[in-house]
Amino acid sequence: MSAPDERRLDAVILAGGRAGRLGGASKPDLVVGGRRLLETAIEATWSAGARRVAVVGPPSLDAPGCLVVREDPPFGGPVAALAAGLAALPLGAAGSPGDPDADADVLVLACDMPDVADAVARLLEARDSSNGADADGICLLDASGRTQWLAALYSRRALEHALVALGDVDGAAMRRLAASLDLTAVPDGGSTQDIDTWSDLDRALHRRGDGTMTEPQGPGPGPDDLDGWVAEAAGLLGLDPADVPIGTVLDLARRAAHGVARPAAPVTTFMLGLAVGAGRPEDLATLAGRLGDLADRRGT
Repeated sequence: MSAPDERRLDAVILAGGRAGRLGGASKPDLVVGGRRLLETAIEATWSAGARRVAVVGPPSLDAPGCLVVREDPPFGGPVAALAAGLAALPLGAAGSPGDPDADADVLVLACDMPDVADAVARLLEARDSSNGADADGICLLDASGRTQWLAALYSRRALEHALVALGDVDGAAMRRLAASLDLTAVPDGGSTQDIDTWSDLDRALHRRGDGTMTEPQGPGPGPDDLDGWVAEAAGLLGLDPADVPIGTVLDLARRAAHGVARPAAPVTTFMLGLAVGAGRPEDLATLAGRLGDLADRRGT
């Protein structure tokens, strides 16, 4: 990686994916600690001194000050997203020797880590020590021993070479890309805990500043039981569970709670159901989007 007095830093934030275990909800827009996860990740890159930040995901993402690009093909996986992010950060002199952009370090982050600021701090600390002096990059290692390829700091030159050597990026695994890189792994201290399920989100929302957990409020099924609950409730109501757009409804509830007040979440989703049941010409997703926009305006 670059020597301390030559370091330039760019960043690529991966914010795409289907979020299948979250019912298709938009991970970047999940709110933890009063901020969207994507905002938290972007702020971590600016605080680290990044000059340019590329966010890879749907063009509708709200990412002020960043370049928003889509991987090719869409949902082509993390390597395809990383390649698209790098391509959005052009080299200054066609990557020639001595090109400061080619010699930059690249901070690569997934957008779904609530404690991403701590993750970035650990990466920078390792970069500023002898740990990563001669390596192609630094990645974090979680408590179970899994390498977090998307919580890492790479040499851009080494990363570009690895992408060329890999060839086809569509569907490629980060493990394959990293196989040709000399990476230093450092403990993550719990900072790479991400949000893949509703249970993960519940834990993040209830985590206190000291890392402990508060007790969930009230009885009832946890987030991991959501699919089972929907199936049971749909049976009682004579509905097909496949027709219940969990992600759309939960996203609307979040926007209503954030833009208006917490009690607005169930009331708003109930009104959405009434409107759909009354045969409004708009489809459910359109109506949910309009209601969400209205709630967002109330919150500004």
